[in-house]
Amino acid sequence: MPAPHLSRDDLLNRLHETFRRHGYEGASMSRLAAASGLGKASLYHHFPGGKDQMVEAVLEHVRARYEEDLFRPLETVHPPRQRLLSMLRTLAQDYDNGDRNCLPALLALTPERDRFTEAISALFSRWLDCMTQLLIDAGLARDIATRRAHDGVERIQGAIVLTRALGMPKPFVGLMADLPDQLLAGADRGNIWSSRPTRLPAAPAGFGQMHAARIA
Repeated sequence: MPAPHLSRDDLLNRLHETFRRHGYEGASMSRLAAASGLGKASLYHHFPGGKDQMVEAVLEHVRARYEEDLFRPLETVHPPRQRLLSMLRTLAQDYDNGDRNCLPALLALTPERDRFTEAISALFSRWLDCMTQLLIDAGLARDIATRRAHDGVERIQGAIVLTRALGMPKPFVGLMADLPDQLLAGADRGNIWSSRPTRLPAAPAGFGQMHAARIA
């Protein structure tokens, strides 16, 4: 178990931030130990399998938080546009308007990806399923909804890459503004469940705090 002054959630949040900032290879044991506030020996005590076990634990932690704060809200009875806007607000907060990496996507591009394929695939499949069903609820045919869900997730991930490459939030912020109308195009007519909300729903309380610390 983690040291009494550091909860397991806090420990996993710190490890998550380190991996998403530095990648698998760049997240050395020294960096992970410094970020966690634990010594290397303590980290190995909690994670005998080393970095691979840490990544597995972090991915499960991310999955659980996304299930609670991202996926389940997409499946509520609220109007589809409101649910979509809530998702985008949550993502903007978690990704810091594109300045933070998406760890599952980052790991998928590394030579180590085969070790974590199942967890990464499950997370993205769940996200795509939720997005597809939301667009079906908005009145789109299943084939169109499926294509748009894939396009939406692809564009979100691409906007993160471009934002970080350019060192400016414009690509990500611009996509967040444009995506609702683009995904729901043709679904609003005659469908009151796609009507625009009067105000943008707030992100889940405390979600952004999950990665608030900047780890050197």
